[in-house]
Amino acid sequence: MNIEKLEHSRVKVTFDVKKEEFETALDYSFNKNNAKVTIKGFRKGKAPRDVFEKHYGVEALYEDALDYIFNQKLFSLSKDESFEYDIVGNIVPDLDKETKVERGVDFKASLEFDVRPEFNLPQYKGVEVKEADTNVTSEEVNNAINALIKPKAKKEAKEDKTIALGDIAVFDFEGFIEDKAFEGGKASNYELKIGSKQFIPGFEDQMVGMKEGETKDVIVTFPTNYQATDLAGKEAKFVVTVHQVLNEVLPELTDDFVASLNIKDVKNKEELEAYELNELKKRKEVAEKDRQTNELINKILDNTVIDMPQSEIDSRVKALRSQYENQAKMYNIPFDTFLQLMGTDKEKFETETYNQGKRNAIFTEVFSKIVEVEKLEPSEEELKADLGITDDKKKVTQEQYQQSYSKLAYNKFIEFLLANATYTK
Repeated sequence: MNIEKLEHSRVKVTFDVKKEEFETALDYSFNKNNAKVTIKGFRKGKAPRDVFEKHYGVEALYEDALDYIFNQKLFSLSKDESFEYDIVGNIVPDLDKETKVERGVDFKASLEFDVRPEFNLPQYKGVEVKEADTNVTSEEVNNAINALIKPKAKKEAKEDKTIALGDIAVFDFEGFIEDKAFEGGKASNYELKIGSKQFIPGFEDQMVGMKEGETKDVIVTFPTNYQATDLAGKEAKFVVTVHQVLNEVLPELTDDFVASLNIKDVKNKEELEAYELNELKKRKEVAEKDRQTNELINKILDNTVIDMPQSEIDSRVKALRSQYENQAKMYNIPFDTFLQLMGTDKEKFETETYNQGKRNAIFTEVFSKIVEVEKLEPSEEELKADLGITDDKKKVTQEQYQQSYSKLAYNKFIEFLLANATYTK
């Protein structure tokens, strides 16, 4: 047996097929194929070997005989302790172009397959990452409280009746391109918070300073990636008439109002501020941990030199593509339209999906190797606790077990990276 390493973590194993082995494979193939046929004068599957071969030719047995040979060689390879590779992806059997397969003659054959890549881990301890910033300002607390009570806000007419950023305007508008009204460009008594950026860039800014009863032409250009392709990139004039300018007045934080929010252990303004401060801090801690984790992983992956097998990349790319295709189906829209709404096209999507799939495949190898080297595998006790297994309680599927193993190992992996990082200001 000859083992040849190819590019992209691929291996070719070439082996001799002795005539005696091939004869055994032909016996297997005859039993398999004879059971399927009826030859005149014999019951189905009962024709003698010489009759079968005379009727169909011995060559009719070659395909299944070769499959038998390849399967036997692969089985032997899996049991061979000196074979140091982990096989991944599809296995491709091959015969040399010059090889002539015939009965009673030795010949060579080979198997090609991808294997787990061999690589050296880059530095993964002491990787620099910015310290977590979990400080919460009084302004952030006030904004969180305002967002919480905003649904209970009242709208009141503004005294000076002049639009400013943050005001609510009630207005009519009609859009024109080259003096022709276009579909979907007209509305009456439309209510909009100025500065919310719901309209085309520049539209809301030009409304600042308008007064109740005023009519004005607002000139804007539709973005080039606008979802209505017949309008994308075109300049438009909107005739805008303001009817009302409103202030949004938030309720006063009296004890009675705060109690009406039904937040546990929060009965006054001070307790509400403390509650929001704590909630914001917890969210920032989670966000900062995620940021640090992503930063560490990306730095490690950027420094990883690895010749990934194509089958591993392809499987990740396929999974990503299916994920997006399923989203398009869920919204019941064509995939090309879905890509447009994402702000991309098919060519760019394929490139980005391939790069992300390759990145995901590399991460799997780096993650697995660090878990192995640092002995971060979850224990049986940890797995049982996570799966809720007791001596007298429930069995789990292999899939459930694997999901639990991956989750626990990943959590240990993240905590290990964070514990061994170098933090900078």
